[in-house]
Amino acid sequence: MAATFLVYWPALRNGFVWDDTALVLRDPLIRSWRLIPESFGHFLFLDATASDFYRPLQRLTFTADYAIFGLEAPWGWHLTSIAIHALAAVALFALARRLIGGESAARWALGIAVVWAIHPLHTSAITYVAGRADPLAAMFGFTALALGLAALDGRRLATLGAAVCFLGALLSKESGIGALLVWFLILAWRRVGWRVFGKWAALSALVLGGYFALRFTAARTPPPPSPPTSAAIRPILAARAVAEYAGLLVLPRTLRMERDISTVPQATPDATLRNARLREYQTLLGVLLVLGLAAWWRWAHRRAPDAALALSAAALAYVPISNLFSLNATVAEHWLYVPSAFLFLALAISLRETRVGMAVPSRPRVEEGAGEEHPTSNIQHPTFNGRRHPRTARRAIPTCALAVWVVFLAVRTFLRQADWKDQRTFLERTVADGGDTPRMHINLGNLEFQAGRADLAVAHYREALRRTPGQPMAWFALANVAVRTRDFATAHEALAHAEKSPLLAADILQTRAALEHLETGRDTGDLLRQAVGLAPRNWPLRKRHLEHLDETGRTAEAARELGEFLQAQPFRADSWKLLGTLLEKLRQPEAAAAAYAEAAARDARDRSSRAKVAALAKP
Repeated sequence: MAATFLVYWPALRNGFVWDDTALVLRDPLIRSWRLIPESFGHFLFLDATASDFYRPLQRLTFTADYAIFGLEAPWGWHLTSIAIHALAAVALFALARRLIGGESAARWALGIAVVWAIHPLHTSAITYVAGRADPLAAMFGFTALALGLAALDGRRLATLGAAVCFLGALLSKESGIGALLVWFLILAWRRVGWRVFGKWAALSALVLGGYFALRFTAARTPPPPSPPTSAAIRPILAARAVAEYAGLLVLPRTLRMERDISTVPQATPDATLRNARLREYQTLLGVLLVLGLAAWWRWAHRRAPDAALALSAAALAYVPISNLFSLNATVAEHWLYVPSAFLFLALAISLRETRVGMAVPSRPRVEEGAGEEHPTSNIQHPTFNGRRHPRTARRAIPTCALAVWVVFLAVRTFLRQADWKDQRTFLERTVADGGDTPRMHINLGNLEFQAGRADLAVAHYREALRRTPGQPMAWFALANVAVRTRDFATAHEALAHAEKSPLLAADILQTRAALEHLETGRDTGDLLRQAVGLAPRNWPLRKRHLEHLDETGRTAEAARELGEFLQAQPFRADSWKLLGTLLEKLRQPEAAAAAYAEAAARDARDRSSRAKVAALAKP
């Protein structure tokens, strides 16, 4: 834990970046303890682009952070993420100690846990608040496996604890199912009896039943479909991913959020050609590495069976993100968070077996009076022709190399924290470190637009469109800038391109409403109402529609529509606060005070609503 906090403490100076804006700054379900039951009934990204992520325990930890730290102290959120990662490392230590066994188990387990805890590959799961699902799932998963092994040793209460932790892993992240799969791999590896296997199968059925009962009854908006990956391409991407991850594990010099191992167009034709050649070599290297891993497993199966078990567990945890299945990306650093732990475990067990094989045999002890001229008790070190035994020297070289590598990992992790300081730093360093993708330029454009630098925003959007001319998000972003700067010709052109994406239909209608109002001066409330009809759960769109009704003198209509909306979605403090504002305008102080009270009940830090309640209560 000390090593973890030592390398990650610079993260306490960072703010919120990337998806933190959606999961921390805009999620209404983390604003009050009273909303915890409601939060289990919704997927993530409630008021943002829909996702297929059901992670209520992640949201629960965000609720705690909001209650304790609010949004004004991001350091507290980062501290929680670091603490969870440290606890996951402790759980890995407990698991490794049980799997390794023997007198030196604690020492080897500690080494595994420290290397895993400080490895810079994991910063995107720890320094990044929205990435907290990975350490949460790992903490529960490793704990469940350690408790399961304790249960096999006869500790009955450990069985219940393991079942609870398996459920916790699933409720933290979908990949938590990997802990259950690894557990059944361990049971099969240890050849437990059918009675034990059946007991765990029944417990697992209960765990999965509870999880799916919560997941399938939760409110969910279907996410945008990911571009399908051809089955013929997947093995090639899988081989490249192995090579990419191997480089990141051994020498994580360049780290970034955006990674892509497909042969996509680059900024220039020469860069595109270089990238294509690189990917060809990467494919070959990946195939060779897979063959090497297979040879390692075969050797371990004969010499160190527990290492073979750990390798099998690593493979089991890795397969879902190997590119053998369609994913929303080809490579993501945080995906290796759990597989890397089992890989380090396999490596440690293999090294221990190798060191045992390289151990220098001690000279046979000679009893007193047996004619030995030099008693063995005077020998301090094994020698070879008056020098230290060559095997001892050979063992010292890899030990020193390993120590240097561990120091490098710690320093790299420490320095990596500054890359997440704020949104601008994060985006610019991602681009500088090789993540120069259209999506990064779109986000840089959004940042410049928010800062009032429309010309720079347009330049970034144009660069994104130069690389991917059909990118609807870039066209839509360009349209919004054009509307704001009254460049109507560009706005119409950009919206025409953006309309090719049905996912943006509601947002495009809202932008068209603003454009048409500026051009003609007519009331475009009909377009705003159509937008609400296309996306009835989209609160930002509905809020703009209600504000338009209020601005055009239809306050009573806005209050009535908002009241109906609140019957379906009563959990947003912002909705109740807007209702209070509308009711105040309608001169209904008692009803307005009740609305403000509802807002305060749904946001533990909403002081303005509490002040409104107190003010309206005065005679």
